[in-house]
Amino acid sequence: MIAIFLVQNAWKYITYNKYNSLILLTALILGFLFPLLAVNDINEVVRDGEVSRFPDASRVAVIEYHMRYRDETEMEAAVVRCREEGMFETAGYAFSQNEIVYAGEASYTCGICSISEEYLALSGYELLSGTFFTKEDFAAGGEQVCLLRTGGPLTENGVRVGDTVDIGGKEYRVKGIVRAPRIYGSLLLPYGDSTALFASLGINFQYQVIVSGEALPRPDSISRGLFPVDAMYEFKIAAQTGEELEEAYYGSMWKYNKYRIQRAAIVIAFAGISLLLLFIGMILRERHDMAVRIALGGSRTVLWLESIIRNLLLVLAAFLITLLFYPLISDMVMGTASRLLFRTGVQVGLCGGAFVVLIGSIVFFAGFRKRNVAMLLKE
Repeated sequence: MIAIFLVQNAWKYITYNKYNSLILLTALILGFLFPLLAVNDINEVVRDGEVSRFPDASRVAVIEYHMRYRDETEMEAAVVRCREEGMFETAGYAFSQNEIVYAGEASYTCGICSISEEYLALSGYELLSGTFFTKEDFAAGGEQVCLLRTGGPLTENGVRVGDTVDIGGKEYRVKGIVRAPRIYGSLLLPYGDSTALFASLGINFQYQVIVSGEALPRPDSISRGLFPVDAMYEFKIAAQTGEELEEAYYGSMWKYNKYRIQRAAIVIAFAGISLLLLFIGMILRERHDMAVRIALGGSRTVLWLESIIRNLLLVLAAFLITLLFYPLISDMVMGTASRLLFRTGVQVGLCGGAFVVLIGSIVFFAGFRKRNVAMLLKE
């Protein structure tokens, strides 16, 4: 009953002081919005690291080469030969090449990554929307479809599942959008579909092969088995174990994203200071009204609880409004309607609510706890 009474009084105060409540609600919306954008940006980096981590790095080796184009038959023959020799159990391969892609009336220079059926499963990916390639898509004569990697130029410019893109005069339907941070390209094609696009080009391509198995031989040995060099322009870029690749990846991940971390820290600090100053101003405006209630027999503790409940109601309303408009604001501020991660909502919502309660309590007691009511009524 007491809780219901406090909630009712808090709600009455919100509707009675509409001007102050509207100011506080607007400030809370802004106080949530920009930290949501910044924290979600950091969580995207964290999620990239989680997705790209190998389930068991000791069972993985990664080979990278610059070499001439190899069609699917030639690549499969090399994989089968090495597998029969006991070098590994499974292998996925891909190559990447930059190409101009047309979407609508705009054109973009994109890294196109042609992948085998096993490649994404070994490299690590997360399907964000749409569907993944099926066996029919990898078969000859299948529908011309593609996947987009989130964070690439196409997704950042509004290309979504169901849209079509033009590559080399051929139209491809976007079948899905994936998070695949290890992949070099931003547009993924089934390996066989790349033959018509790239077979006639005389330039070298960047190949990557990921192999998995128990007690793998040294990566250099696997490299020689898969890619016997037969031209002076073909050369190995890297041959690494899964542990070596993960150490290099995670060692550089935060270094290359230092700016994003600093930006998030500045945004959160600015939001916190702004809310602190706002609460101080609100308390100063309300001190006389509070003093009258105390003089009439109101309990400071009850008034404090009503203040906390009032702030939490406004926090809840502000947070829901922020979540509602997040995709639109994200598109305006960051150039893309980014996907709000669930963990970001939980982190910002709980931390923001706790911060508001803490700051509101500190300012309340600093303004009322030790002040003489008569002095407050004179102010």
